Amino acid sequence: MRVKNKHTSCLLEELLESAGEVMTVRGPVHDCVVTSIEYDSRRVKTGSLFAASQGYSLDGHCFIDDALARGASAVLISTDKSAEYQGLADRGIAVLESADTRKSLSLLSAAFYGFPSRGMLMVGVTGTNGKTSITYMLESIAREAGLVPGVVGTVNYRWKDHVMEAAHTTPESRDLQEIFSAMRDDGVDAVFMEVSSHALDMNRALGIDFNAVIFTNLTGDHLDFHGDLESYFNAKRKILDLLGTSTKKDKFAVINGDDEFGARLLADMGNFSFTTVAFGCDGDVDFKADRDSISNSINGLRYSLEKPEKGYTLDLKLAGTFHVYNSLAAVSTALSLGIDKNAVARGLARLSTVPGRFDVVSSDNGISVLIDYAHTPDALMKLLESVRELRPRRIITVFGCGGDRDKTKRPVMGSIAGRCSDLAIVTSDNPRTEDPMAIINQIVNGMEGSRYSIEPDREKAIAIAVSMAEEGDVVVIAGKGHEDYQIIGRTKRHFDDRETAQKYISTRWAL
Repeated sequence: MRVKNKHTSCLLEELLESAGEVMTVRGPVHDCVVTSIEYDSRRVKTGSLFAASQGYSLDGHCFIDDALARGASAVLISTDKSAEYQGLADRGIAVLESADTRKSLSLLSAAFYGFPSRGMLMVGVTGTNGKTSITYMLESIAREAGLVPGVVGTVNYRWKDHVMEAAHTTPESRDLQEIFSAMRDDGVDAVFMEVSSHALDMNRALGIDFNAVIFTNLTGDHLDFHGDLESYFNAKRKILDLLGTSTKKDKFAVINGDDEFGARLLADMGNFSFTTVAFGCDGDVDFKADRDSISNSINGLRYSLEKPEKGYTLDLKLAGTFHVYNSLAAVSTALSLGIDKNAVARGLARLSTVPGRFDVVSSDNGISVLIDYAHTPDALMKLLESVRELRPRRIITVFGCGGDRDKTKRPVMGSIAGRCSDLAIVTSDNPRTEDPMAIINQIVNGMEGSRYSIEPDREKAIAIAVSMAEEGDVVVIAGKGHEDYQIIGRTKRHFDDRETAQKYISTRWAL
């Protein structure tokens, strides 16, 4: 069975056979026609298969009645809910029971859309930092190589002239497979996607046939969800299991050999049958940058390789030494895929910016303003270290931490901002349902002995930073990067760090 797009229907019996998912089935399975797969009851139409999966705060089983009222012909339920829905089969509803409904949703969705990832080059990128930059780099390289790329990630989901807003770094499995199907049907050759720890932990990426996966690094983040660093790591390493089950030939993993957790993965590679490619600047790796060759300026980055081809030089318009590792990951992957080295170099050289990543806002006032998504301790540290390499007169950092997220990193980020900046202005990020001042107070707990000020209003904080900056200073606005919104309470309003900075650069308004 092959399903080309979301409008195709198929027999449930064929769908189950194609998915290869073993589950208990009751009711009229043989005659049941599935017109779509949905996990949101509001999307259900006549003939839909409704998957009652457990979300962050809502249980899909609560919406089965609504799905049936809208015309669902089949439902996927959890095995432990079986007794509650014994009567559905008698009502002519096909019932699928699974011990893991999220896993089943992923595999059924891949089958329903005709396993689109099998017909395209697929590269998945995971790790705490660098995922977005690497996908942008690979996208640019692919274009130079004559491929038609598609990207799924934090900023958006895009291919050709299609751009979709990104609700999550990695969409729900059903939506992901629909996007892949559209990309395939639109002639996309290569897909580069960010794979979040949430997606790996919740089985959203099952059913994707990867050619290659990349592990960037791992530092403390999302501990509110994973509980501890080891659980976070175990979620990330699941991407290797996905690569192991891929049907693709000549598949391989690209791993940062200089990262502590990357080294652990490399030490464990004997348990996998696929090839491993290691990159870095220090140890015994396959792709190694010459540290002495690295040149970082506000206008870009230049460095050469020691291995595998000594003297192979890369020029990037992207500034920040942390991009050495990001570009090494992209180069290692592209060359291992057989892309010509000249196309790789041209692709990196052509990429002028990655939204919200060391993003320079132009200024005629003799100051530099950088917008960056850095919202973890490690990312903030590397960002400010890269800025210090530019030898600015002063670094003025505006930053905050998100609400309803990992609280343990707040004083750590405060300490880093205080130590690595000449002045830090602590403000609000996306406070969500938390009290902004409570978040700020937790941040400044780590800033004893540092020079800092507090301004909860993010626009005012940016205005203050820009108005006080003098020639030779660098203003760093960290935490939100490409985001064009701010969430206060449950209200999402337009707010763009870049727009706001440009506004006050242009006027030099002082409050």
